[in-house]
Amino acid sequence: MSMSKFPPIGEEIRQATKKIDVAFKPREEIPDEAIEARSRKIGEKWGSSTRIVPGEPIKEAPRPTAPLVSVRFDAPDYLDKALAIRAAEEGVTKTFLILQALGRDGFRLDGIDLVKDRRRLRR
Repeated sequence: MSMSKFPPIGEEIRQATKKIDVAFKPREEIPDEAIEARSRKIGEKWGSSTRIVPGEPIKEAPRPTAPLVSVRFDAPDYLDKALAIRAAEEGVTKTFLILQALGRDGFRLDGIDLVKDRRRLRR
């Protein structure tokens, strides 16, 4: 039995492994005015509303000034459950409720250090 000779395909396989450069250059910053003008143009073309109202910049909440220390204590389970329920209802943390109660009881607590949810400050 005779086998027919096929041309070598090794070169074709090597060509298929060429890498494509996907390192895109960062896009240059586009001014808000240009984006607004383009939005209006597209909106007019498609008959949609293009009312863009510039919002006020979001003001960052003041950060607490005093250094924080961790305080651990044991509490009855019914108190922990009541704190958890109240915290969920008010959208605060249990720590906030405890600090608030200590402040009402006469302990010094600066207003800036009473934060509803410190977890949101860690960004």
